[in-house]
Amino acid sequence: MQMDLAALAATLDARLTDPTRDHVQVSGVGSLGSAGPGDLAFLWSDSYREQAAASGAEAIVCREAVPGKTCLVVEDPEAAMLTLMGRVYAQRHPDPAPGVHPTAVVAEDAKLGDGVSVGPRAIVDAGASLGARTQIRAGAYVGRHAELGEDCVVHPNATIHDHVRIGSRVTIWSGAVIGKDGFGFLQRDGRHVRIPQIGTVVIEDDVEIGALSNVARGAIDDTIIRRGVIVDDHCHIGHGSEVGEYTVIAGKSAMGGSCRIGKGCTIAQDAGVSTGLAMGDGSVLATNARLLYRDLPAGETLQRAVGCHAPMVAKRIEATLPELPEMRKRLRRLEKRVEGRETDD
Repeated sequence: MQMDLAALAATLDARLTDPTRDHVQVSGVGSLGSAGPGDLAFLWSDSYREQAAASGAEAIVCREAVPGKTCLVVEDPEAAMLTLMGRVYAQRHPDPAPGVHPTAVVAEDAKLGDGVSVGPRAIVDAGASLGARTQIRAGAYVGRHAELGEDCVVHPNATIHDHVRIGSRVTIWSGAVIGKDGFGFLQRDGRHVRIPQIGTVVIEDDVEIGALSNVARGAIDDTIIRRGVIVDDHCHIGHGSEVGEYTVIAGKSAMGGSCRIGKGCTIAQDAGVSTGLAMGDGSVLATNARLLYRDLPAGETLQRAVGCHAPMVAKRIEATLPELPEMRKRLRRLEKRVEGRETDD
């Protein structure tokens, strides 16, 4: 990035507090603490105004000017950051040119929309459909009769299996696997016999699936990822599960099959949801937490259990609950016997 403050002000629709410095060049972006000459910094919250006053940044994007600093005053510093960083990102990571690379393999009956790009050694299998401007990067695979909407990006070496249906503006990062068979087996004569998984995966618009994450197809019911869901790296979405709109799932989290995750939920790092359980709308599963024995109601937070034996302790407590009425009666009888002995003495 190389822009003068006047150009930055125009780009961000900002007011430059010191117009005499409109020719000063900015070539980088840094935090308030790390930014130096030539860097732009962002002040999002008034709680960091002291840090902003001490910052070495060339200029600061903020809602209200910081005394003694050259500022670009905007209504929404976060929106300004997204605008600027988006421009820088586009310069550093330009979209590939439309077209099919000579080393790619595209089936004759595959349908490619306007502006689609298929990168080196990528494969688009029979009957697949790619919407306008969708990008299949190097080494990625799109299976038979899979459907992708417009403006999707499938990063290198990601895999989209047969019959998966993906909406528009979906990003699939490297190494992710969408639509592998779910973990379904039956015992027959002492052997594990796989249950054919005839469901699929449906991913709605504006979803992001992180690197090395897996979304398994269902045996009968589809696995559904609703609009706006963000899935981090190394996550697992079990077969036949449904994840509600705008839910966020952080790295190394996992769920079993047939889970129901509501709208706007948060599943924090390394958390887990056991098979068939549900999280209500807006609920939170904290870091390392395990939802094992009951559904999590809407709006509630399940914190991390303390101690490595906590799950086993919780299981023992639940197993004891039906015995509590009888245990209470026995306790009362013992108390009366003790009281009687004390009276005799």
